[in-house]
Amino acid sequence: MTAHWGYRLLVRAYPAGPRRDEVLDTLLAVGRRTPSWREAGNLLRHGLRARLGRPASGAVVAVALLVALTTGFFAAALSTRAAWEAVPDYPSGTRLAEITTTVFPSLPIEGGRDEGRVFRDPTGDHQWLEPFNEDFAYAGYSFGPSGTYLPGDYRTWFGQARQRLVDAGWTVREEYPTGATDIASGLLEPSGRALVAERGPLSLHLETTVDVVDTPAGEFYALASLNRWQPGWVTAVGVVFWLLGGLTGWLVLGWASRRTEAAGGMPRFLSASATITALVFLTPLTLLGMVGFVAETWRFDRPGQPFWAWSMVWGYGCTALGVLLLITALIIAVAGGRARHEERIGPDPRFHRPGPI
Repeated sequence: MTAHWGYRLLVRAYPAGPRRDEVLDTLLAVGRRTPSWREAGNLLRHGLRARLGRPASGAVVAVALLVALTTGFFAAALSTRAAWEAVPDYPSGTRLAEITTTVFPSLPIEGGRDEGRVFRDPTGDHQWLEPFNEDFAYAGYSFGPSGTYLPGDYRTWFGQARQRLVDAGWTVREEYPTGATDIASGLLEPSGRALVAERGPLSLHLETTVDVVDTPAGEFYALASLNRWQPGWVTAVGVVFWLLGGLTGWLVLGWASRRTEAAGGMPRFLSASATITALVFLTPLTLLGMVGFVAETWRFDRPGQPFWAWSMVWGYGCTALGVLLLITALIIAVAGGRARHEERIGPDPRFHRPGPI
């Protein structure tokens, strides 16, 4: 009797050895051909747990979850950064002129984009261990009237510009007053207005104010900027690679855990210590990255920093040290550990308590 290919695939969640063969033999003996959802979840859960070894330890599961979350975060960051290279660039020529003249009609326009096709270059020439600048963000295109200031009342002009954008197919997502906050009362003293609008893959931020130093009486300052939304397919790439990276991290940690478990002694202590210390540095940045990833998917304001920005800015040193410690832990497992002899130890029933089949 030959087991259904689904069972053969599912039992590969277990590490190679007698335990995997025993589970498959049990399924063969029962004679089921197609795994149910309950059976699939049961096999995957116990198989992935068996990958970690140390059946009496609950701490190894918590460590594995954090490592998987972290490696998934790194995989998502690298994959989305690479995917952004395939995102269409900002419009140019007549397409760009249509946008700039909608905002500032009948005016000479000055504009320019930030350096870098996708992200602003934070420091230009940084050293390998030198932290990045805090302004690490998506590269945008800014434009405004070449004369800098516009005559008239900013409220009237802003209302007209808003209507021109709506007529041109833009959707205004947010509109708000700007200005200084009175220290005594805590109230905003309006001196301008701003809005965020979107059309297709583009986000437009428009701001007017009379607070700019040396603004002539009866005039106001106005500036607009274009940004690109993260396309849905880039987000999908991030999700897929987060899952794949997390699975890879779980499997690698499981291999190292079983290897150092068999060796015991100093290799086991050093490998575990390096891994836990690495997580102390990496977990806060990973959690911030998760929040940023969700916010980047559901945000309604203009695109800002990528979800992995904190790891490349203030957390750069922690990221580098954490990754170095994880690599060190893996080297210790390779050099000081030894392969577990499954045949001699035999199956451990604590790894698998299957439900009804």
